[in-house]
Amino acid sequence: MKYRQDIDGLRSIAILPVILYHAGISVFSGGFTGVDVFFVISGYLITSIIFKELNSGKFTISNFYVRRIKRIFPALFAMIIVTGAVSYFFLLPSHFERFGSSAIAAVFFCANIVFWGDSGYFETAAESKPLLHTWSLGVEEQFYIFFPLILMFLARRGFRHLKAVIVGVFAVSFLLNVVLVAKFPEAVFFNLPFRAWELMLGAMLALGFFPSAGGVKREISGVLGLLLIAAGMFFIDESTRFPGYAALLPCLGTALIIYSEGAAVNRFLSFRPFVWVGLLSYSLYIWHWPVFAFRNYISAVEFQSVFLSNTFLLPAVFAMAVFSYYVIEKPLRTMSVQNKRQFFAYAAACMFVLTLPSLYIEYTRGMSGRFTKDVIDSLTARMGGLDPKKCFDLKYEDIRKERLCRIGGNKEPEFALIGDSHALAMSGGMDSLFRENDTTGLLFARSTCAPAEGMDIVNGARYQDCSRYFDRALDVIIASPEIKTVFMTARWGMYANNRRYLGTTKLYVVKDERTKKDPYASDGFLYQGLKSTIARLNAAGINAVIIKDVPDIGFDVPVEAGKYTVMKKMFGDRVGRLDYDFNSAEHFGWVRDFDNMVTALSKEVSFSVIDPSDFLCKNGECEIYDGMSPLYFDSNHLSKQGSLYIAKIMAPKIEAAIKKSDRF
Repeated sequence: MKYRQDIDGLRSIAILPVILYHAGISVFSGGFTGVDVFFVISGYLITSIIFKELNSGKFTISNFYVRRIKRIFPALFAMIIVTGAVSYFFLLPSHFERFGSSAIAAVFFCANIVFWGDSGYFETAAESKPLLHTWSLGVEEQFYIFFPLILMFLARRGFRHLKAVIVGVFAVSFLLNVVLVAKFPEAVFFNLPFRAWELMLGAMLALGFFPSAGGVKREISGVLGLLLIAAGMFFIDESTRFPGYAALLPCLGTALIIYSEGAAVNRFLSFRPFVWVGLLSYSLYIWHWPVFAFRNYISAVEFQSVFLSNTFLLPAVFAMAVFSYYVIEKPLRTMSVQNKRQFFAYAAACMFVLTLPSLYIEYTRGMSGRFTKDVIDSLTARMGGLDPKKCFDLKYEDIRKERLCRIGGNKEPEFALIGDSHALAMSGGMDSLFRENDTTGLLFARSTCAPAEGMDIVNGARYQDCSRYFDRALDVIIASPEIKTVFMTARWGMYANNRRYLGTTKLYVVKDERTKKDPYASDGFLYQGLKSTIARLNAAGINAVIIKDVPDIGFDVPVEAGKYTVMKKMFGDRVGRLDYDFNSAEHFGWVRDFDNMVTALSKEVSFSVIDPSDFLCKNGECEIYDGMSPLYFDSNHLSKQGSLYIAKIMAPKIEAAIKKSDRF
């Protein structure tokens, strides 16, 4: 096929927004759609090359893979080696262990599958994955494995079914993408079956499925294509259901520009600066993400340096790409191969050499021996509750008074604490508090279950039969006349808002006949469930107390502390304090729906409220540390230190609530 400068220019239009998006420049909110532009281009170019060689009788699968290996492996392997060396010094053990597995996945063309299983592209922990961007190479490499074989098979039959197969793959893939993107967003984002339609769109262009355009039609196609790509890059953002229908913007835009060969837009894209950036695009893509991932990885640490600014890093990325292209990528890509068997043996040897240290990193769990004890200690905060093996997620038949875990002393229980894993986390501090005054309580806690009647949920693929278990627990409590007070606590904001903190998708489906109109109903069911639960306690003469949730931080507190300790050891006084201020306005915004619910409930049933934020959130910030000890085990559960801290500062209100009720 003839060389088209405008396609290299189009690559520059794809890669630049990707880089600027990852650099944190907010105007390019949909910069990640540049990857979709690459998919369409790749489908077009690969199909053009294979189809031409098949028609001329020159195509061999070995020659095809030689070209792909020369194109992909050198820069990719160099990037993995350099990124691994930097990761050795910066990444904490759990993150370095994950790097080892992702390096193996990148080498063996399945990074997209590994990252699909390791949650999403837009998650807050993306900066701990410096090889995350290799997911798109996994998609393309899997395409390179299967598509040539399909074309070879069709060529033997004279391409009689070529159009039907290509259009069929396009239609099925696009339909699956649209239908499943809401329910399985990560699977659709990362995997070839749901992205194949983008590659097939390029293939249809290469195979001449569309009549040629000329004159005004060609010019309109070029302009419209550029506008569609721009619309995707400026108006799509992380909250957009993607790919889905939204991916049509960059994909159709790319197809229209390829289709409008010779138009003014194409001539514009053929200008030398665009073509040059397009030639660098692979190296730019390979090297840019690790740079910004490492920058973001230490973003919570106060370390002011021009070397961390976009002013420095953007030119640095280009310098790295220039070096990679001219020293690594281009010389090896243009190298002639005389002995293909030897070439494949060398390629396999390189894969093996990269795999060995990656396996060692996994085997040693991230080589934790790299760090001193104080670093490891900062990472090993324990959750603050009683023993989860004995006290959490009991079997239904084990929910009886003598089996429920005791908080505090060993006398007959005077109170109960019920809720989800946040109740478990709070139980440890309450246990220490009440051991001092010989007061005893019962604990009932169940994972992802709000203590509200009728809140049975489907959390992902797992059904949570919550109400059945809480009914049994309440039966035990009500049958114990010495229990005068029941504390209820949970991750209330998650249930009221029906999403995890900072998440963008629905968390669960309430399992009830009434949800046929709104299967994701959350606040109404939580309100009615709490009302029924509290009314039942009121009727039994039990004092009901809602303990509102601790602030939901949205990032892993001990991990950020570990990063700070590492940076402090490496750079000394150049590192300031850990920037751990958590804006209380963010917390109050997150819990607003539940606060309104509590206000409305107070007019219908009787209960009291204890709010940890009254003690933790002052002067516009919420506490995350007690001295140098993290109050959190992760992003939302109290650590052992945090549970003790909360129990002590809330002790007067907790003790007053227990003494308040005179049951029966």
